[in-house]
Amino acid sequence: MLLKYILLLLPVLSLQSAPVLKSGVWRAELLLNDSTILPFNFISEKNEIRILNDTEELTVSDLQFSGDSVFMDILVFDSEIRAKMSDSTLNGNFINHGRLNNKVIPFRAEHGKNFRFTKNPEKPLQDISGKWKVIWGKENGESKTAIGVFKHNNDKLSGTFLTATGDYRFLEGEMSGKKIKLSAFDGSHAFLFLAELGEDGKLNGDFFSGTHHHDTWMAWRDESVELPDAETLTYLRPGYEKISFAFPDVNGDTLSFPNDDYRNKVTIIQILGSWCPNCMDESIYLREVYKEYKNFGLEIIGLDYERQTDTARAFRVIKRMKERLQIPYPVLFAGSSSKAEASKSLPMLNRIFAYPTTIYIDKKGRVRKIHTGFNGPATGKLYQQFAEETDKFIRALLAE
Repeated sequence: MLLKYILLLLPVLSLQSAPVLKSGVWRAELLLNDSTILPFNFISEKNEIRILNDTEELTVSDLQFSGDSVFMDILVFDSEIRAKMSDSTLNGNFINHGRLNNKVIPFRAEHGKNFRFTKNPEKPLQDISGKWKVIWGKENGESKTAIGVFKHNNDKLSGTFLTATGDYRFLEGEMSGKKIKLSAFDGSHAFLFLAELGEDGKLNGDFFSGTHHHDTWMAWRDESVELPDAETLTYLRPGYEKISFAFPDVNGDTLSFPNDDYRNKVTIIQILGSWCPNCMDESIYLREVYKEYKNFGLEIIGLDYERQTDTARAFRVIKRMKERLQIPYPVLFAGSSSKAEASKSLPMLNRIFAYPTTIYIDKKGRVRKIHTGFNGPATGKLYQQFAEETDKFIRALLAE
């Protein structure tokens, strides 16, 4: 009798499908505080999602299901979204395990909504496309000034902010009347820019980076604004001509530089962090550079600095980053991402000012250039110009 019951039950069980995320567009929100929401959109299809920020689509394919819950392991970063599913909603948290504090941000999403901020925004007061000089409220020195680059496309506003340490990647939003709203979420950073256009033609507003940072900003049109030269911010201390270090790879084996494997070769040293989206952009760029010039005598070594310095954890996140970004060159664990601590690990440098920082070394082992920060694909023509100039520089070093 029991056997008969089990046989009758099996067809019913076989009809129960594995849990899936409803296909189509979703509108998600990160709740930064009681009154501030950071929205973004994603598309779900075949149990993967694509996070949308302007023209960029970031694919998250590592989705796990348990009962009525979904767990999204995001890109190369040590972060995830955990949420309970209903037919058309998700409710849970975004958790950035790489942070030491402010790790958790409440998350919710609703299926079928394809707008970002407002379903029916007002007509923009004016077209703000172009370059704007930006002054941050709390920053000082080289970090005080930034460049806002904005573009209108019908009712959509997009753009980025360029700084001495890199860009804010792909921002998307709207200008409704005199108010502008821009956001970006890439699995590590959660950026929200809010501002209002005043009668004096200036933008005044607020900037939120997750729940851990808030600043004010002011901007005005200035097509001639420029940032400090990225090749002057980090340099060798007097008396030094060369770089040397010894750090472990993900297998625990120490790689020392210089050594015979790099003799008579052009070498790029990439200072990065697995938690850093600009570093992700640069790693993708350097991956292609390495493929093109490795057979002509180019080598690259990555030095990874982590917010949490537990060695086992560092090896794990570096290994995952290398696998997911398909980085073909060695990446070593160099220590804490604290800029003060990181600077101690390379005492021949005046400082480590930004992640990433890139050091170009010629065949004789001499430092020929140090580039601070990385303005990536979101900066459009500036990125193309950088890539062309860097390609020319590498070719010249290889030809020496």
